[in-house]
Amino acid sequence: MADQESDMEYSSDNDYEFEDYYNSGEDCDIEQIDPKRTDPEYFVYECLDVEEVEKLLNESVEKLSTQLQITPSLAKVLLHANGWNTAEVIERYRNNASFLLVSARIKPPAVPVVVATAAAVPAVTAPLTAVPSTSSGTGVVVPGYRTQLCPVCVTVQSIDKFHRLSCQHAFCRDCWAMHFEIQIGQGISTQIECMEQRCDVRVPEDLVLTLLNRPMLRDKYQQFAFADYVKSHPELRFCPGPNCQIIIRSQDICPKKALCRVCKTAFCFRCGTDYHAPTDCQIIRKWLTKCADDSETANYISAHTKDCPKCHICIEKNGGCNHMQCFNCKHDFCWMCLGDWKAHGSEYYECSRYKENPNIAHESVHAQAREALKKYLHYYERWENHSKSLQLEQQTLDRMKARINEKVMKGLGTWIDWQHLFDAAALLAKCRYTLQYTYPYAYYMDSRKELFEYQQAQLEAEIENLSWKVERAETTDRGELENQMDIAEKRRTTLLKDFFPADS
Repeated sequence: MADQESDMEYSSDNDYEFEDYYNSGEDCDIEQIDPKRTDPEYFVYECLDVEEVEKLLNESVEKLSTQLQITPSLAKVLLHANGWNTAEVIERYRNNASFLLVSARIKPPAVPVVVATAAAVPAVTAPLTAVPSTSSGTGVVVPGYRTQLCPVCVTVQSIDKFHRLSCQHAFCRDCWAMHFEIQIGQGISTQIECMEQRCDVRVPEDLVLTLLNRPMLRDKYQQFAFADYVKSHPELRFCPGPNCQIIIRSQDICPKKALCRVCKTAFCFRCGTDYHAPTDCQIIRKWLTKCADDSETANYISAHTKDCPKCHICIEKNGGCNHMQCFNCKHDFCWMCLGDWKAHGSEYYECSRYKENPNIAHESVHAQAREALKKYLHYYERWENHSKSLQLEQQTLDRMKARINEKVMKGLGTWIDWQHLFDAAALLAKCRYTLQYTYPYAYYMDSRKELFEYQQAQLEAEIENLSWKVERAETTDRGELENQMDIAEKRRTTLLKDFFPADS
């Protein structure tokens, strides 16, 4: 296999016009390296618990409440409706407080709001006083001005048992409490609205907490409200890990990988799904939707077995490496294209690239449909294959750990002596994961495709070389393995530098 492996070495690509990408002189020692420049995936963020985030949000609420001289409950509604941008809320409030309150659904459009100073803004919620309701009110005042008819439960009660919002719709506290319980039971918190039909004025937090008597309901409401606040804050993301309470914070709203320090879940900070560079958030959504819609069409390619192209015996893929060797005739071939592996080092570009029919636009509708399906299956098969390779390589790593453990128990070195094998396996998984997500990118891309496919092919070639060595890591020279790790990571980094998703 030495000759076959030498065909795949880093120095074997001189025939390609893009080789200068890998000889940029970045290998020289630099005392201070700016990670933003050298690492396309560099991302500054912090992992916070619930108490830390509550403190962060409360500081914003207190700041806004103090500067505008409004209640904390009103400040929360304004911040929640405006992406927690305190400076923007203050500016909009001072320019046109009436418009801001209406847009945040604190005031109804039909009710004029005259604001001379910040302190002159009327309270958002207040119990009714012994003053007759105006014609705009919902309640009907019984003569004597001390009782009122609730339009929901249709009972006459003392007027001090009624509450109204800025819209002047008045209901008794029992009906308000029942309304809150029903809404909270449906998972609604910050979006609870006035009970009057066609009125969308929001109910502020202080009124809800005042009228909820059951501690369990109060806790549930506050949990739902907290979740709404976090989701509306552009710098905060809930960790998507199962039952994880960690919240990730970053001022850089970009499609980069955040890793939870507790459950170790990795995800895209911008969209919250699995990390997907170099494919951007919009494209990966389209791709996953297409895969789900066309899953039945693609079922036939999900088998784990193929026939050897030389002796035609059925072969099962039991490792992540796509460099296959038939156990019967010892023929070396590529699992993806079934081509001879001896020539694969120079032709790998052709294996990963989809060759479109240049005359397809002049073909019939049926021919175009078949071509579209053929193109999709080309990329889907490779996407799915690398996903399965990741799973199989994890099994290889588990077996490797078991064997290394036996060696350590027998005194054949320590875990530190064998650490480079686990580093190689970890890097292999990292590179293959990136490679998997290059295929949705390639499927939808329409510019710079030649350069991208070249870099994709080079990355794929070096990954397969690394995978072959990792599967035989215990018998592979350590220097040779570490050299292959360095080459594979350079290929991955180069591709990401040139094709990383845009931040905006």
